[in-house]
Amino acid sequence: MGTVPPDPLGELESRLGYVFFDRALLARALRHGSAASASDAGSYQRLEFLGDAVLGHAVAHLVYRAFPDRAEGGLTRMKAQLTRSATLAAKALELGLDAVVELGPSEEKAGGRRRRTLMEDVFEAVVGAMALDGGWEAAQGFVERMFGADLAHMDDRSLVRADPKTALQEAAQGRGLPLPEYREVEHQGPDHRRHWVFEVVWNGAPLARGEGSSKREAQQEAALRALDILGLVPGAGGTE
Repeated sequence: MGTVPPDPLGELESRLGYVFFDRALLARALRHGSAASASDAGSYQRLEFLGDAVLGHAVAHLVYRAFPDRAEGGLTRMKAQLTRSATLAAKALELGLDAVVELGPSEEKAGGRRRRTLMEDVFEAVVGAMALDGGWEAAQGFVERMFGADLAHMDDRSLVRADPKTALQEAAQGRGLPLPEYREVEHQGPDHRRHWVFEVVWNGAPLARGEGSSKREAQQEAALRALDILGLVPGAGGTE
């Protein structure tokens, strides 16, 4: 009796909790543009575009139902936390998408399987493929399975961390102060590995600095440190 050949897509479907009617959609969602077969069979780009919109809608629906007493601002922060790049990349790794994504030699050599933005895109592409294959209910059910437990651990501190720039802006507006400004201090490294440093100006004076691999990441880190210094991070014991 011969051995049964491996079925990586079937194993992935088990982890997804969903079996595709058209498995070619799932295969396309896992195919990077650098893959040799992308020119004929297509890459995940269009599915990622669709999945981004479907995921945003599904998460908004999820938090709206889960927190009937939350105001718009709180719901917006919850959605931002659940759909931020780091969260989606972590979900992709949790599902093992890094092991099954199809890459070309150049992207493979560059470590694409562990690149956060790539994993985020693949996760969104899978959501888009699921929506096309099984409709809104299939995609919504998947989102609930993937993010339902995260809602139980949400608190005000985690919401501030999800979007510290907005939280700092609201703090300034609440005190009648000018809106925070973000000034670039320096950037280093080649274009594909740029490292940024920003400082945030609070009420006319520099308050905190942040670093990151993008301008947005550095600004968010600066805002979070400023909130901590101001004592506006719930549950924090001091500055970071």
